[in-house]
Amino acid sequence: MNYIFLFLIVFFSEVKSQEICESTTVTKSDEVKYTSQQSLKVNDVDGHSIRIFKTETTHKNSKKNCEGRILIKTDFWGISDYINKNGNVTGYSIATFDDGSLIFSKFKGTSHTPKDQSKNGVVVSTSKITGGTGTYKGISGFGKGKTEFNPETGYSSGTNTFFYSIKN
Repeated sequence: MNYIFLFLIVFFSEVKSQEICESTTVTKSDEVKYTSQQSLKVNDVDGHSIRIFKTETTHKNSKKNCEGRILIKTDFWGISDYINKNGNVTGYSIATFDDGSLIFSKFKGTSHTPKDQSKNGVVVSTSKITGGTGTYKGISGFGKGKTEFNPETGYSSGTNTFFYSIKN
């Protein structure tokens, strides 16, 4: 408990001198493409598999964020550990903006899929911004998201919101 209190004091004293930006991105399925995926069955429990994959998102209707930048592309590398498409997913993303600046982040989520495996599942996630370049050099922050997905059909659509500040 004391560690949480100390973290909050340090976090808010750091944030107090910087403006916090909130930026939300909505991604439609026609913007996302699975460019690589491999699934391996684990022979311990029925339906258990580990999957590695990469998606590339070309954002078509991004709005300007706090810095006036427009998100144009997101590359995501992920690893899932599922039983019947339910379980954990982790990964890394690189967001590219219209001026060439990048934001790097680490992703953790939990997927929930109906018993009918042919239907789309949902991943609820959190992200931590791990760094950036150009406009985003000195960035720190976190995000939350919800994505509907189906690796068999290539469907992926969702919303992600990031809260961040940039230290000059």
